Amino acid sequence: MVNSDLVKEMVNSDLVKEMVLAAGADLCGIASVDRFDIAPEGFRPTDLFPDTKSVVVFAKKIPESILHSKSQIPYSFIEDMALQKVLQLSFDIAVSLERENVSALPVPSEPYEYWDKETMTGKGLLSLKHAGYLAGMGVIGRNTLLCTPEYGNLIKLGALLVNVPLEADPIMENNMCSEKCNACITNCPSGALHDGGVDQKKCRTYSEGSTVKGAPITVCYNCRKVCPNRSGWETA
Repeated sequence: MVNSDLVKEMVNSDLVKEMVLAAGADLCGIASVDRFDIAPEGFRPTDLFPDTKSVVVFAKKIPESILHSKSQIPYSFIEDMALQKVLQLSFDIAVSLERENVSALPVPSEPYEYWDKETMTGKGLLSLKHAGYLAGMGVIGRNTLLCTPEYGNLIKLGALLVNVPLEADPIMENNMCSEKCNACITNCPSGALHDGGVDQKKCRTYSEGSTVKGAPITVCYNCRKVCPNRSGWETA
C-alpha cells in the first residue's frame, strides 16, 4: 500500500514543473485549490475531482506569424493543432504523475458540458484562463484572454487536478492594460467585447465561419491580434 505522506514529501512543485516542461509545455504554474472558492458552484476543481489539492496549469506557445496571414486558414490550422498538442500533453503528464503515485485528472477545454443554446454560451469543466491567472501565469486583459509576460496571449492552455498539496505560485497583480488602451474593444467588429466580459453569441456568430467547401474556420481574431501586448509584456 502506498504511503500518501511519503508521496507528498517526494512530489513537490519543482518536480511537477520539471515534468510538465520536459513533456513539452512552454509555461507552467500551480494554484492551491482554495483559490477556486471564488469560482461559480459546479465549476470548481473539487466539483469535478473531490480529492483535488492543487491545480497544475500549463501553456503551449503558438506562432505569431498566423496573425499576419491574409488567409484565415493558417490561424485555424494552428488553433486546431495547438489544441491537439495540449490534449496530448495533458495525457502524457497525467500518466507521468501517476507513475509517481499522484492522481492527476486532465481538464480539457473542449467539449463543453454546459451549453446555453439561446445565448450560445459555453463553459468548460473549468475556466482555464482563470486557472492560469490563479496559478500566477499572467493576467486577464480587457480582451478577456489570459496574457502572460513571456508570450502574451499567444498560448493554448491545459490543466490537471492533482491530489497532493503543492506550493502555489504568487498571483500576478500587475495591470497589463493601460487605462487609455481599448484596442480590443474598439476593434471588435461584432461589438461582443466590453470591459471585463464578452457576449459569446455576438462573438461566435461573427467569428465562426467556413470555407466555400464547408470546412470550419475562425474568421476573426482581432481581440488577440490588435493587443499591443499580444506577444509579451514587462512585469516591472
